[in-house]
Amino acid sequence: MCNQNSKWDRDELYGKVWQSPLQKLATEYGISDVGLAKVCRKLEIPLPGLGHWTKIAFGHSIPRPPLPALENVPVLLRQIRSPEIAVLPEDTPELERIKRIALSSTPIVTKAMLAHPFIEKTRQVLNNSPSKNREKIQVSRDLERLDLRVTKNCLSRALRLMAALIHMLEQEGFKTAVEKKTTESTSVVVYGEKVRFGLIERFRQIKPTPKPTSSLYSYSPVTMESTGILSIEVWNYRLGGPQKVWRDREGAKLEQQLPSCVAGMMRIALRERAEAKARYEKELAARKRVEEVEAELNRVQMEEKRIRTLRQDAVAWHRAERLRRYIAAVRESAAQDSEWIVWAECQADRLDPLKDSPKSIVDDKEAILKRLHPLRWGW
Repeated sequence: MCNQNSKWDRDELYGKVWQSPLQKLATEYGISDVGLAKVCRKLEIPLPGLGHWTKIAFGHSIPRPPLPALENVPVLLRQIRSPEIAVLPEDTPELERIKRIALSSTPIVTKAMLAHPFIEKTRQVLNNSPSKNREKIQVSRDLERLDLRVTKNCLSRALRLMAALIHMLEQEGFKTAVEKKTTESTSVVVYGEKVRFGLIERFRQIKPTPKPTSSLYSYSPVTMESTGILSIEVWNYRLGGPQKVWRDREGAKLEQQLPSCVAGMMRIALRERAEAKARYEKELAARKRVEEVEAELNRVQMEEKRIRTLRQDAVAWHRAERLRRYIAAVRESAAQDSEWIVWAECQADRLDPLKDSPKSIVDDKEAILKRLHPLRWGW
């Protein structure tokens, strides 16, 4: 593969566009098939015509036109895109598997694929709908079915597409599921992540031609017309990231894009895994920061409590010292007897945080009140 500053090799690209379809080759180079076709036109590289690869598949031998001589070959630098998705280191080997699947071919739909329980149940449910052929099929959400939003005209093709897609997913070891009473009922578990998807048919608006006699305020209903264009869409709504929609395009029907669709679902699942782990690690880091701040705040609160205790003890000690000086003055003046002196000194000791607090009847106040309360109310 080319490096960041290399240019397109005209001879190499000419050989490759006649070895595999442009769409697969574009996936290998990491650009769109439209972008690759533009590069070929600028380098004057002849491209296979419509139906070329179908004829090759049926055994026809088609000579390729020679590469025309070009005196001044344009220098076109190949821009290497950064990886579409950020994956976990342990998931990096899966990128090669995804690349291999994207370059594979859609399997032929067999009777066994069409007999899949989800396909068979969906066929029964949608065929029993009273909707007309060109109207979108409407059924109850209570019925278990695949998420198909198509008309009856496209139902057969839609079922074959879904049968092939489910077969390819299950071949890779991914399990599909159908849920009732949900708008997006179909999902597949890829790498442990639920990828929700559905198959829809495109409609276009048909605005009626206004009648000459109609007033400016008259209402002309807009009708929806079926186009027959089908697309597979992933409902995991996130901005940017891997491709989420694959639809019928000129030169590339949806059937041809099923391998790319499976590979895209795998890329989406890998991105979901990486983002889920990133969110978990971010939340873990946030919780750790909160715990660190809370621990710091707890240390501040403990320090504040020690300071309050220190100040309270200092105030109590000063009160006790003033009380002792008063007791000494009373003793000198003989204003009270010795019993009062002993009692007063006990009260000073009770205030002093540096001495053991003598027991006092005041300590029994709460117990006395509890005993008194039922006696007052007669209990």
